[in-house]
Amino acid sequence: IRRAMPSENNSVHALVQAIADETFAYLFPSSQVPIGEPDWVSAWLAISGDEIVGVTMTRNDWVSDLWVRQDRRRTGVGGKLLAHAEREIRGRGHYVLRLRVVKSNTRAVEFYTSHGWRVHREFAHEKFGHMMFEMTKSSEMPGTPS
Repeated sequence: IRRAMPSENNSVHALVQAIADETFAYLFPSSQVPIGEPDWVSAWLAISGDEIVGVTMTRNDWVSDLWVRQDRRRTGVGGKLLAHAEREIRGRGHYVLRLRVVKSNTRAVEFYTSHGWRVHREFAHEKFGHMMFEMTKSSEMPGTPS
């Protein structure tokens, strides 16, 4: 896992767009899935050989993105990226971590649940209306007994 290089921005964007289109085409049948993020230079990449196989990005106390190529799912790549994102957020001093996930993406919800995340609330997406979960994970504050 390493930081994205500026020269990789277009490749990362294309990979995320492909994963989003494959995963969420049923929500946006008449157009490309809007991913919103054109700037991936602060992303962390999972690299295998010379290929980008996964991407994560955080903002403040949020895991804002986590994408894994379909052929690399269930191989540990997602777990490693998620752990990396969690460490980055904790390093900013946050002890409640947050993310949003499409409710109907049950494989992703199960993945996050298996990594200690819990559904905090359900809500309709602000722009598109499909149902979402906000999930949270609490981590111990330094010096707190386990």
